[in-house]
Amino acid sequence: MSGYHAKKRLGQNFLINDQMIERIIAEFVDSPDLPVVEIGAGRGALTLPIAKTGRPIIAVEFDRDLIPYLEKLMRSYPNCKIISDDFLVFDPALHELTEYNLIGNLPYNITSPVIDWLISRRQSIESALFMVQKEMAHRICSRHGSKGWGPLAIITQLFYTSELLFDVPPEDFRPSPDVVSTVIRLIRKPEPDICHFDLFDRLIRTSFRQRRKTLVNNLVPDFFGTANEAVEILNKLDLTGKSRAEEISTSTFLNLTELIHLATL
Repeated sequence: MSGYHAKKRLGQNFLINDQMIERIIAEFVDSPDLPVVEIGAGRGALTLPIAKTGRPIIAVEFDRDLIPYLEKLMRSYPNCKIISDDFLVFDPALHELTEYNLIGNLPYNITSPVIDWLISRRQSIESALFMVQKEMAHRICSRHGSKGWGPLAIITQLFYTSELLFDVPPEDFRPSPDVVSTVIRLIRKPEPDICHFDLFDRLIRTSFRQRRKTLVNNLVPDFFGTANEAVEILNKLDLTGKSRAEEISTSTFLNLTELIHLATL
């Protein structure tokens, strides 16, 4: 695509390694009858091979300068629709999408918002295959007790299994980014039975507000009037006043949510 230069402000790094493209597409084989929504079509590196399979695909691209190129590239594929839009305001219902999968090479600054978008529409999204910065990938897929454990991993893994697949080196992109990327896969779980999700979500985010602090210091006064009150509740879950959020599993946070709810009745 001559005459076009990647826009740094949009975090554009275009995948150019054909072997890596094939490897990514090979991981994206679940439910072949379901439509695909692509986040950021770029120069069509993933769009074109998906369209060649005959699978319905809606490619959402924010950069208007890329739209004429994409439309020309995909003109022989009636199963592909190019949408010029900000993905974060994209409305699947307007395109009669009720069940679909996601794929995308996500810039760092929109990875967390895209995960939030995914979670809010999880009833319709069976799976997602994302390429993200390696550091972000390990945060999404981390386990409790690890450095990356936090709200992003907890909320994501509550609804989706998360799997690190493989790294993508900087030289596979143009321009080459300064960091390694990682491909991850998310597959929807059965909907968990959570009675107080808003409380759980607020508890998680408050617990990790200042990672160096103990859980007690983060939760007082938002959830408990005093440290003694907090410790009394934590002790019921075999936690102590010295426990820190990164040590605590999702199931324990769910139990803590229920105890906090009961304490307010």
